[in-house]
Amino acid sequence: MKCLVTGANGFIGTHLVRYLLDAGHEVRAVDCSEPVGIIADQRLENIRVTQSADDSVSWQAVCQDVEVIFHLAGRAHRGNDSSLSAHSIYFRDNLEVTRVLAEAAREARVRRFVFVSSVGVYGTVSALGEAFREDSLAMPHPNDVYAQSKRAAEEFLLSSDIRTALEPVIVRLPLVYGAGVKGNMAKLMRLAVSGLPLPLAGVDNRRSYINIPNCVDFLLAAACHPGAGGRILLASDKEDVSTADFICKIARASRKTARLFPVSPWLLKMACSLLGQKTRFEKLAGNFQIDPTASCAFLGWSPKVGLVEGIAQMCAKYREA
Repeated sequence: MKCLVTGANGFIGTHLVRYLLDAGHEVRAVDCSEPVGIIADQRLENIRVTQSADDSVSWQAVCQDVEVIFHLAGRAHRGNDSSLSAHSIYFRDNLEVTRVLAEAAREARVRRFVFVSSVGVYGTVSALGEAFREDSLAMPHPNDVYAQSKRAAEEFLLSSDIRTALEPVIVRLPLVYGAGVKGNMAKLMRLAVSGLPLPLAGVDNRRSYINIPNCVDFLLAAACHPGAGGRILLASDKEDVSTADFICKIARASRKTARLFPVSPWLLKMACSLLGQKTRFEKLAGNFQIDPTASCAFLGWSPKVGLVEGIAQMCAKYREA
C-alpha cells in the first residue's frame, strides 16, 4: 500500500519509514526539515512542507493516491509553558495542521488516518495498580497545553463527519525509547550512565514504556486492521517497571554501574515542589501505567521486542554516537 508519513524525520518517523519500506510498502515521507536520513529506495518519495502547514492547499497534492496516513508531525512536548503564545502555537501545530490534513485526506479519499497521540491526555499520574485503559475517564484530563492540543485533535478526528469518511485511528503512546531517541529519554539515559549518585533507590513506582520496534509494528497493525477505524488504541511493551529499575537496566546494558541511594519519595517530592519541579518529579517518580490488553487483543498484536532487548538496542546506538 502507499503510505504518507508526516514528521518523517523525527525519532518515530525515521523508524516507521524504514519499517514500512522493509515491509514492502511505498512511502511518501513529509517533513519540514531535511529528507529522511540517507535512505535510497525507489519506493520512497521525500516531500518538504513549511514548519506550520495549516492551510489545505499545502496538503491536497500531498494526499493524492495515498491509502494510509500516519500523522506523527506536531509540536513536541516542551515543559509546562502555559503562556498564551505557547497555547496558540501548540494548538496550531497539533490541532489545526491535523484538521487541514484530515480534510485534504478526505477529499483525496484516503482510506485510513492513523493519528499518533499521547497517554498524556489522561493526565500525569495514575493510581498505583490502576492502569489507564481505552475507556478510562469519560473525559480525559490533560493538564498541560501539549496534551490538551493532542486531545483536541483526537476529538476532531472522531467527530462524525471525519469519522464516517476517513476511518481515523487514535494511537495513544507512552514514553517511546530506542535507538536514536531524543528528549527526556535521552536525558534519562545520559543520567543513568553518568556514574552520578542518584536518590532514586527508594522510588517504587511503575511506569509504562514502548520501544521503537514495537511502536512502529503496532502502528502498522493499526493501519491494516479492517475494523480499527474510529477506535482509540493503547500500546506498550506490557512490562511496567520502576524508574529505578529502568535506570539500572540502562546502566547494565551500557556496561556501567548505577549508583542509586535511598531518599524518602516524600522528601524528594517536597524538594521538587519547592524548586518548582513538581511535574518533573511526577514524570520521574510517579506512577503512570496503561493497560493495552484490549487493544492488543483487538489487533491480534503482541510485543515482538522485550524491555531488556529494547534497552540494549538503545544503549548500543548510544555508544556508537
